[in-house]
Amino acid sequence: MNKTAQELFYSLIGDAAEYYGANPALALAGKQFSIEAPKESVLLGAIQQRSNFLEKINCVLVKDIKGQLIYGATEKGITGRKTDGRYTATLDASGYVYECQPTDSGVLIPWAKLDQWGHLKDKFASLYAEFVQNQIALDMIKIGFYGTSVGTDTSDPNLADVNKGWIQFVRENKATQILTQGATSGEIRLFGEGADYVNLDELAYDLKQGLDARHRDAGDLVFLVGADLVAKEASLVYKGNGLIATEKAALNTHDLMKSFGGMPAMIVPNMPPRAAIVTSLSNLSIYTQEGSMRRGMKDDDDKKAVRDSYYRNEAYAVEDCGKFMAVDFTKVKLSSGKGTWK
Repeated sequence: MNKTAQELFYSLIGDAAEYYGANPALALAGKQFSIEAPKESVLLGAIQQRSNFLEKINCVLVKDIKGQLIYGATEKGITGRKTDGRYTATLDASGYVYECQPTDSGVLIPWAKLDQWGHLKDKFASLYAEFVQNQIALDMIKIGFYGTSVGTDTSDPNLADVNKGWIQFVRENKATQILTQGATSGEIRLFGEGADYVNLDELAYDLKQGLDARHRDAGDLVFLVGADLVAKEASLVYKGNGLIATEKAALNTHDLMKSFGGMPAMIVPNMPPRAAIVTSLSNLSIYTQEGSMRRGMKDDDDKKAVRDSYYRNEAYAVEDCGKFMAVDFTKVKLSSGKGTWK
């Protein structure tokens, strides 16, 4: 780092240590420091605000590393009457549990990038925070959709072995809510002749019908859909209407694809390109255990970079599995237009 960037970086560490109540000398030496309440909520909120999607789901702190879901699901109504007293009903929770796993986000920020930020002195701290928190937010989303296991030494490029995400949570707790095949064993065929679903409206509607009956008409349902599926649908619409290039430009793909099956559609960053899910955003949760957060920033001469780390215990949960229906995106096949599927 050049002198300006170095001064700004160490000033940033000092300010962070003071804000979080850490020992400044240890923080400046590159040691990890704990983040305690209420600052935990501030950091979690800052990360959440880096993503429009994360802002709309539940990102909450929990006391225990393992336990019952915070919101959970109930299976019956509580309203009625009795001739011999007041009417009451006992609501049994779903019984689903969360379990936080050690989660370590670490990124190397090259000296060259820090030097660039150093030219914008007043913006150095905000640029640094934005860079790190954006990366963390994107990873949280990716784990939520791709995660299938908790590995000891992780290596999957899609972070599938970091933690069990939302789809895996439902797969393990209510497997009927994950569609694994259509008419052909082991495949879900979309678009074209002989497809299980000829368009995304059909798919979205069928997934909605797979929800528990009490949720099918919920006003907060959304259709989370992967970019490959939307691109294929848009291509077929353009081709079917014989649109020329200028007409295609005028017909905004985002507007064209903003709803399916009577539900608003969302394409989420880092979502599997062939995924399709019907749920409500308030049904998706990420839990972080209180007292588990650690932060650290260190200049690494060997890497010619700054090492930033954020450690915590984290879990993914679907509060009501009956309000979640998805395809197994690894089984989705698209028509090639030549009678084959890939």
